[in-house]
Amino acid sequence: MTNSCDRDKNEEEPRLSDPIFGTKKVGPSQDDESDDSDVTVHVDVPRQRKISVAEGARRRLSNFAPSVKHTADSLFHASDKEFVQKIYRSAKALRDEQRRQRNIHHFVIHPFSSFRWYWDLFMVLLMSLTLLMVPVNIAFYSDAFVPWFAAINCVFDALFILDIVMNFFTGYLLTSQDKVILERSKIVCHYFKTWFIIDLLSSFPLDYIYFFVHKEGGLDATAKAFRILRLAKVISLLRLLRLTRLMRYVSRLEELLKVEGAVIRIVHLVLIVLLVSHWNGCIQFLIPFYQDFPADSWVMLNGLQNASKWEQYSWSFFKSMCHMLSIGFGRFPPANLSDLWTSTFSVMLGATFYALFVGNMSTLLLSVDAPGRLYNEKINQVKEYMRYRRIPIDIQRRVLEYYDHRYQRKLFDETTILAEQSHPLRQAMLQHHLRSLLSKVTFFNKGVPGFVDDVLEKLHFEVYLKDDVICRTGSRGDSMYFIEHGTVAIVVNGRVVNTLCDGDHFGEISLLSPDSRRVADVVAMTTCDAYKLSREDFDAVLKDYPNMRRRMSETAEQRLQSLSSERLGGITENDEQGEEDINSDATPT
Repeated sequence: MTNSCDRDKNEEEPRLSDPIFGTKKVGPSQDDESDDSDVTVHVDVPRQRKISVAEGARRRLSNFAPSVKHTADSLFHASDKEFVQKIYRSAKALRDEQRRQRNIHHFVIHPFSSFRWYWDLFMVLLMSLTLLMVPVNIAFYSDAFVPWFAAINCVFDALFILDIVMNFFTGYLLTSQDKVILERSKIVCHYFKTWFIIDLLSSFPLDYIYFFVHKEGGLDATAKAFRILRLAKVISLLRLLRLTRLMRYVSRLEELLKVEGAVIRIVHLVLIVLLVSHWNGCIQFLIPFYQDFPADSWVMLNGLQNASKWEQYSWSFFKSMCHMLSIGFGRFPPANLSDLWTSTFSVMLGATFYALFVGNMSTLLLSVDAPGRLYNEKINQVKEYMRYRRIPIDIQRRVLEYYDHRYQRKLFDETTILAEQSHPLRQAMLQHHLRSLLSKVTFFNKGVPGFVDDVLEKLHFEVYLKDDVICRTGSRGDSMYFIEHGTVAIVVNGRVVNTLCDGDHFGEISLLSPDSRRVADVVAMTTCDAYKLSREDFDAVLKDYPNMRRRMSETAEQRLQSLSSERLGGITENDEQGEEDINSDATPT
């Protein structure tokens, strides 16, 4: 008789899910009814554990592949850097360019990718080192094989050849259509037609191939002459012309590095002059070397034939600088014909570069302070005009004081600059420029933000010197004024009834009453910086803000009543004074 518990077990045998072999039984077999069930379970569980590890590895690999693809996209596709976004002008255009490259089914490097940008900078560094090292090797090490220099040259050549290979996979900018070409066939054809031959000649180690082919004869005179082919490395400088993308980056160096463009050009000019001087110094030593140092050459006269390489280069560079700056011939003048012609060519080259250096440096220094130069030109014109019109000296002095205070020796066309900006930028610039006025004038603090912004755009800056009459009694009023700096006096009937200073305003009565006249004189007690608001601009602003019109009308009525009482008080005193004078005259003496 079978136990109920055993019967339940037989009826519902446990099963283990196998992802490879399917579902299988784990229960007891027909032969063994008790112990083999446990064995069977323990055998199948490790198989399931191995399968889980493999599945986890596959999942990790599947997760790793997208990350690698994303890294490759960020390196070789159009970069999201700020300077690339400026080139494409919008984020959408940049995303469309990245999507276009992803749809291409072959490997290609975008010319505006992060990888190509840093690679080009690295190649510029290598080319700069080549321009410095190759002339030194030819001039001072032509009689010996230098292992360390050969190793450096081999590394540089390998990198230049690698650059040639990469150029077959790098798109190029078609300037006529302002489009980046990413098709492989077009890239290869374009590179073959433009820079491939020059790059190959400048990167292939022809001199070392010749040396190893003729090594049985040693490094004879022919091999020495053939080392001049190392100057072909200089052609690598043409890579800067080939890389139009690099030139566009260099033109934007001012934006990227936040450095003035004039400063960058000055540094570039100084480096060019030093590089030419370096080359000239190497040539100065190279010519006597290939003549086996004649007894009357400058090298023998200075006793440098057996000197160290550093000492030979130092005197060569000194001689080159003397020629380039046109200050002499070094320690000794030329004593043979070859030195004579070398010195003549060097002096002519130096004079040319010196003239270019002085001219460009003057132009660049003037461009550094363009507003100051414009101010000086303006002052010279004003002085000539006043002398031509025979303006009195005291007025000339006031005119020059006015220009000095208003422009602070920097002349800008501020109206044109602000008009060129977008509305948000113009408001931000005005709020920053007039922040002191906004903090001082209570009139602006009480106004709504939109009203204040509109008023700021209508203000015109004015400067009044001491004793200038800003407003006269009885004149038609057409503007109001906001004082930023300075003090003015309100004069009624020859008496100062009030003084206004920083943050005060006046003239709003004339704006609210079109046919009104000025009821007081306003005289500058010190040099004043004020902002003028005309009636036409004021009416245009108040159309959108009727509440501000009512508020200003109340303020104007209060000020008008105050001035009227002051005027009546003055008139009463004058009448009383006049009656006393009549009585005194009628009284007999």
